[in-house]
Amino acid sequence: MKQQQYKGRKRQAFSIVELIVATTISAIVLTSMVATFMVFAAGTKSVAAYSEMSTQSRKSLEIFARDLRAADDVTMATESDLVVVYPKTSFYDAITVQYSFDESVGIFSRIEWDELDNVTSNETLLDGVEQFAFEYYDPLGNQLAYTTPSLLLSIKSVRIDSEMSRDISRTEATDYIISARFMMRNRPVTE
Repeated sequence: MKQQQYKGRKRQAFSIVELIVATTISAIVLTSMVATFMVFAAGTKSVAAYSEMSTQSRKSLEIFARDLRAADDVTMATESDLVVVYPKTSFYDAITVQYSFDESVGIFSRIEWDELDNVTSNETLLDGVEQFAFEYYDPLGNQLAYTTPSLLLSIKSVRIDSEMSRDISRTEATDYIISARFMMRNRPVTE
C-alpha cells in the first residue's frame, strides 16, 4: 500500500524535460511578443514624425504664400534667402519679411522687421531641413538663374524645393516639399 501512495505522488509533479520544454516555448512566445512590440513602437514613431513634418510644411507654405501674394517688392533673392516688402496700406504697415535657410543648423525661418528696421518677429518654420532652394520665375513662367543681372526686377513667382528628415532610432523619416509656384500679385515686373 505504501508503494501505491508513493507512485501517486510522483505522477503529480512535472518531469525536468517537461519543464525545459515549457520554459523554451514560453521564451519563444515572449521574445516574439517583445519583437512585435518593438516594431510597432518604431512604426508609431515613424508615423508621428511624418505627421509632424507634414503639419510643419503645410503651415510654413501657407504663411509663405500669404506673404508672397501680399508683397509688392523684392529686395534680395538668393538660393537660400528671400526678402520681400509689403506695401504700406491699411492692412500692412510697410513691413519687410526675410525668409532664410540656415544650412549649418537645417532651419528655415521667417524674420519680420518694422519700418525702423527693428525685428518684430523671428519664427522657425521648418527644422531638420537637409536640402533647400528657392526657385524664381519671370512673368512668362521661365525659371530665372540666380546670376541673372535683372533678377530682382524680373521675379514674379517663387517656388520652394525642400527636403526634411527626422531620425527614428535606427531609421530615418524623410518628407519632400516641392511647392507650387506662388505668384506675387501686387508686384509689377519688367523683363
